[in-house]
Amino acid sequence: MIDKLYIIKQILETDEDTDIKILSILDLANENPDKENIHLIEERVAKRKKIMIEVSLNTEKEKILAETEDISSTGAFIRTKKKIGKGEHISIKLTDPSGEEFTFVAKVMRVKSHGIGVMVKNIGLSHQDNLSKFLDRL
Repeated sequence: MIDKLYIIKQILETDEDTDIKILSILDLANENPDKENIHLIEERVAKRKKIMIEVSLNTEKEKILAETEDISSTGAFIRTKKKIGKGEHISIKLTDPSGEEFTFVAKVMRVKSHGIGVMVKNIGLSHQDNLSKFLDRL
């Protein structure tokens, strides 16, 4: 199993959160070769930290100002009254209290009456590194 993870890390240049998710998938696939239960893997692999930060969301239709309720290196819950569909990909830009900006693409995983839960799908290496450093300071 470790050899497979090493190869995947070399190809994808993954971070620690992604490594945990890959190991979970590989373990579950070994336990269930028919792949029936792969969907049971917990998507949230990083601990969320409660913090309210203003964010700008860009959907295919509009730009929305909102705020985070909590955030991690792999996702966030964003408070918004605007309706955004589950499965939609959105661009998110947030600015931490020191003025550092982070931009990434996320997928809407949950929709609630007061906001959306998103999973980070695409983030540049420098933004990922800066976001991780910011979260470590919280």
